[in-house]
Amino acid sequence: MMKVRRWGAAALAGLTALLGGCTNGDEAYNTVTPEVDTVVERTVEATGTVGYREEYSVIPTVSGKILSCSVEEGDTVTAGQVLYVIDSGELEDQITQARLSLSSAQAAYDQAAAACDDLAVTAYASGTVTEVYVHVGDYVNTGTAIAALVDSGRLTLTVPFAVEDAASFAAGSAAVIRFSNQADTVAGTVERVYDTPTALSGGRQGVYVELSFPNPGAVSSGVTATASVGAAACMEAGTVSNATEQSIYATQSGQVASLPIQAGTAVTAGQTVMTIENASLTNAVTNAALSVQSAQVSLAQLEDKLADYTVTAPVDGTVLARTFKTGDFASAATPLATLSQPEDLCVHADVDELYINEVGVGQSARVTFTADQGEAPVYTGIVSRKDEAGVTSGGVTEYTVEIALEDTQALQSGMNVSVEILVSRSEGCMAVPSSAVSGSTVQVLREGQPVTVEVETALTGGGWTEILSGLSADDQVILPS
Repeated sequence: MMKVRRWGAAALAGLTALLGGCTNGDEAYNTVTPEVDTVVERTVEATGTVGYREEYSVIPTVSGKILSCSVEEGDTVTAGQVLYVIDSGELEDQITQARLSLSSAQAAYDQAAAACDDLAVTAYASGTVTEVYVHVGDYVNTGTAIAALVDSGRLTLTVPFAVEDAASFAAGSAAVIRFSNQADTVAGTVERVYDTPTALSGGRQGVYVELSFPNPGAVSSGVTATASVGAAACMEAGTVSNATEQSIYATQSGQVASLPIQAGTAVTAGQTVMTIENASLTNAVTNAALSVQSAQVSLAQLEDKLADYTVTAPVDGTVLARTFKTGDFASAATPLATLSQPEDLCVHADVDELYINEVGVGQSARVTFTADQGEAPVYTGIVSRKDEAGVTSGGVTEYTVEIALEDTQALQSGMNVSVEILVSRSEGCMAVPSSAVSGSTVQVLREGQPVTVEVETALTGGGWTEILSGLSADDQVILPS
């Protein structure tokens, strides 16, 4: 509804007092002089409802039985506060299975990576390569001998000692080595004492002891030598051997890709002496790595979902409604509760389509609520929002307008109120009763006779019309009888 109201010095009582009874022969006229220096306001009237600017729904993203609900309607909550806990047992079972899958994928990767590491063949000891059995491009199988390695710089001698003497030996004990073909001796050390005695010729028993010593330069593998440890001498002579006499074997099957050794090459323990190319093994590592990554992503996604089973407050506010409680079944996307922020209390008014274009954000408004005692407190506010889409009912479309209030004392959500939105205002203007205006003319009594006068009008309706030009303050405006 559109209403024009004049707020100023002229009230209806004053208007009645100004009405005069002028006569012209047998004809009498009711007249009034224009009101000047007054205020005319144009308002749009509507009914409204007190509510909240924003209401926040507490919506779960998962379904399940509610294990706990910690709030009641009217409770004040803070953002992040736990409101509901939903049973996550099924998800936790999935997480356990995902962890097992990740462990299995990791074990498969470790196994594939270890097999791939074996494509690099290394020397297990230091020494000199004496012979190479394969070439680049050859195909080898696991266990194929690829080279012979000898370390003649350090020698070993294994000889038997009396059981009672060997019992006193320990690894690292000093030893003296004597050769059958030379007078010089060489200092050595005990490397190992055998665990059990061995039968010797002549019905004797002895315990073999392994000794090591540096090659003085003139000793070769195969010479005969004896040894003593402290005062104990060995029971029989033994044969000197190189400390390292071994073959290097392929640790995987495949094609020889590189072979950086040849006869006479000196190598150290751990040095790579051959690389093997095996596409199936390298592809297995790649695939196993992808499987690990996939299992990690799946586990992380499930663990991230675990937080969805704890439902928290989205904002600070008050619980307006709690529709689910402990023991109920929560469904994804179905609100469990509704929150509001008390300071966001406002009025939502429905404005007729005929007047909505006159309403704009920032306009002043008056809100009236009639209490049980008949009191009608007035609240002031401003238009804070106007919906662009309307709701049609019964052939009439109405648009919702939101009014922010300066004071909300004694107001509660759901109250029905009357709303006046100030859409136009004219101050210090001249106004006459609207009943005196016909189109753009008024009847004025001059020298006892009615005269039609052209006027320019502005705000009009609701009993008053603003006159911009055409009248003076002294004119006697004729009112219709």
